[in-house]
Amino acid sequence: MEYKADEQEKILVPVDGSERSMKTIRYIAGFAPFSNMKVVLFNVFHKIPEYYWDLTNSPMMNGRAVHMASWEQQNRQTIDRFMEKSVAILRTAGFQAEDVEVSIRNLEKGVTRDIIAEAKNGYVAVVARRRGFTKVPGILMGSVADKLMTSLDFVPLFFVGAEPVSDKILIAMDNSESAMDAVAFVARTTGKSDYSVTLVHVVREDEIFSDDYYGADGVGRNTMLKVFEDARSRLTQRGYNHDNIHHKVITGAGSRAGTIARIADEEDYSTIVMGRHGVSRVRDFFLGRVSKKVIHAAHSRTVCIV
Repeated sequence: MEYKADEQEKILVPVDGSERSMKTIRYIAGFAPFSNMKVVLFNVFHKIPEYYWDLTNSPMMNGRAVHMASWEQQNRQTIDRFMEKSVAILRTAGFQAEDVEVSIRNLEKGVTRDIIAEAKNGYVAVVARRRGFTKVPGILMGSVADKLMTSLDFVPLFFVGAEPVSDKILIAMDNSESAMDAVAFVARTTGKSDYSVTLVHVVREDEIFSDDYYGADGVGRNTMLKVFEDARSRLTQRGYNHDNIHHKVITGAGSRAGTIARIADEEDYSTIVMGRHGVSRVRDFFLGRVSKKVIHAAHSRTVCIV
């Protein structure tokens, strides 16, 4: 299976040398639409702050400077080995040498802020792991993944799960521009592959007769059928086989996020794609109460927020 992008694009892959990060590399290696893109393996390296070395001669240090120097050296060796192994995996998967770049940067403003600053340099997506990144001993930091989910709102963001890559993508749908942006992203990046896409709209039991589902004209289901038709058109225009596009409406669900996660598990969708914002009156509803819940509920699946 061969995938050709409109022009070579690049994805940013923040890594920290851990086994979880290695799962991210394996996902990229197995996700065919990435195969002709440039992959930038990006590490924010924690050097020991200069002011620690100023305390070297202090009795309070009591030999800790040697320990810290050893810690920094070991961390650098770990990330170097990780990068070498990652490049080898991607090359084996068919990536060209010039399409895999290793970038190790000393921490400047903070892990999250440094990743976001780099992501502004023309990337088509950021592909990361779910959990926080390497910590400097004794310095507490919040989850980098949570911060990225909240702050990285200008580029699609993948959170990689543990499941092997399949050729099936689930797109969570509602009648919103953001959901259609998710469709457009899938169409543009995977349209020339042989992947299968299912458009899924979930209606909770308490929403069946509400304005959120039916809308002011009382024709919510018909509205969603029109949305599916538009989505199907966008996918086929980008190369999808009509027979590889499916849709379903699930009503009476207890939890929208739980239902999406269950379908992904039961029907082996390794990748879930969803928009950042939905149609709720609360603007950040889709991110705060559905996308975030899906990321946690579908913990073994890869979730992409567009």
